[in-house]
Amino acid sequence: MNWFKRHDDIEGVNDTFVTLIRVAQEDDGVRKTLMTILSLPPFHRKSMLNTMINEMKMKSSPADFVAAIACLLDDEIAERAIGVLKE
Repeated sequence: MNWFKRHDDIEGVNDTFVTLIRVAQEDDGVRKTLMTILSLPPFHRKSMLNTMINEMKMKSSPADFVAAIACLLDDEIAERAIGVLKE
């Protein structure tokens, strides 16, 4: 599954992002959290995600996980994620 528009995106980020979505499909708590964020209007979704990303960076979270969360800043990727998580 290729979520990205360009093939020059970091492959590890793509793998981590796909893993994040798969976990959300299997874990109701993760799905609920992501759906809550993804269901926000774009401005609010991006604000919340940027806050989360900054907090994760300050806590030295793995860079590929931070980048995977950052993918949800893209409106098209966020819409596709909602579609997959509603299945």
